[in-house]
Amino acid sequence: MDTIVLIVLSIFAFLGMCFSAIHLLSLQKPAYSDKGLKIVLFLPQSFSSELEGIIRLIFAEDIPRKLMSDGKIYIGTPFEDDETKRILEKLRDMYPVEMLPEQLSYCMITEREKT
Repeated sequence: MDTIVLIVLSIFAFLGMCFSAIHLLSLQKPAYSDKGLKIVLFLPQSFSSELEGIIRLIFAEDIPRKLMSDGKIYIGTPFEDDETKRILEKLRDMYPVEMLPEQLSYCMITEREKT
């Protein structure tokens, strides 16, 4: 009888140790991995009323980490809007948000020089 009780207690102790180890390992978050992706959000006209809610939702859902981006949201607006700039200044204090310049420039390489 004592042997059966000892075996049952040993099994429960082993299961308890296994569940404790699994729980402790699940608490540790994986290292942040930046894959070089950027999240760019281009705003249409008269969108400033919904901007704050969308930015808060993006960071509440932890979307930049899930997409393995650099952790920032880049926002582009094709127009001058003081209300949008005011909202972005307020959000910049709380979240990693960057405003893109009004004029985006780029360079396209069409062919290589032959040497």
